[in-house]
Amino acid sequence: MIASQQLGSPYTLSYEIIPESLEALSIQLSAVSQALGPQAARIVEQAMAKATEQLRTVAFEETPVGATGFLRSGIAADVQVISQDPVDVTGQVWWQAGYAPVVEYGSRPHWAPIAPLQHWVERKLHVPPDESYGVARKIQFKIARHGTRGQEFARRAVEQAEPFVERAFRQAVDRIVRLISGGQA
Repeated sequence: MIASQQLGSPYTLSYEIIPESLEALSIQLSAVSQALGPQAARIVEQAMAKATEQLRTVAFEETPVGATGFLRSGIAADVQVISQDPVDVTGQVWWQAGYAPVVEYGSRPHWAPIAPLQHWVERKLHVPPDESYGVARKIQFKIARHGTRGQEFARRAVEQAEPFVERAFRQAVDRIVRLISGGQA
């Protein structure tokens, strides 16, 4: 499996996964695509949908909740059939929160805004509102001196989902082989 990190715009975090079994599937499909037509594309689309949903599920479990839950609740997934002949199907899982890359990779020292830090201190550390400003300022100074450490939640999700993704495409290969040999897919 190849997992490549891709930071598209500064507002999304996405990973691309290309399972080895998908490469084998592509080779088989190129040899028999005329005979199978849209049926092969459906099988690959179903495998991609299954793999994408499994990755999204693991990503949800690995993503930090934070003070608002927005990072975790903003995980999106999409599957698209680009072409049926040759079969070309893509699947994506991404985090919609603009700060996802910062949580994933960390940040250099910078002056963080106080209001979100104060909210975080109240929600996550359960500090009363009348005391939260002082605690938030201490965190703000630490971030200004040291930055933030990356959580690597997306990398962990990709690693944990790898066996599920591989299995989905191995099953698609098996279905197409059965279909080619005259059995039921």
